[in-house]
Amino acid sequence: MSEEYYQMYLDELKEIKPCSDKERELLLERVAQGDQAARARLIEGHLIFALAVAKNYRDQGMTMSDLMQEASLALTMAVSEYREGDFLEMAKEKMTGSLQAAIKEQKAEQEAGEAIAARVNVLQEVSSKMAEELGREATMEELADRMGMTWEEIREMMKLAVDALSITEGYGESIGEDEEKG
Repeated sequence: MSEEYYQMYLDELKEIKPCSDKERELLLERVAQGDQAARARLIEGHLIFALAVAKNYRDQGMTMSDLMQEASLALTMAVSEYREGDFLEMAKEKMTGSLQAAIKEQKAEQEAGEAIAARVNVLQEVSSKMAEELGREATMEELADRMGMTWEEIREMMKLAVDALSITEGYGESIGEDEEKG
């Protein structure tokens, strides 16, 4: 969901009437009986609530559109899993847990990517230095020995570097093509 789509989503939310306490109770009873229309209305009537919960996680590494998607999915799960008690509290707990997990996962992915990039940079530096020392390109076995890794790990790092370069070059080409067309 792009930020433009998110803004459109916010505009659409303004048209949705939130559920009142009484309506929520009636809808929960109907959902328990399998009423899919009641389920849809219960979710729709709490999207503004989901947005309010999602806004608490702004500026933590995810876009508001991604946060809203996570909160909406958690709301949907809460409606499906609800049996008894305070629905709003249960839904809020479900959304909070989902949002925290998504932020944690994104940060872990980012850190892993940065760690891989750092290792690839070290590999490139070591490879250049060895090429100077040896007067030729180092073999994977020589690189592995110098870096204290297996040659399979070196090969995988080289593959990651080539894949990243291919993605970057492909992205740059598509940008250039778009600029030429525009």
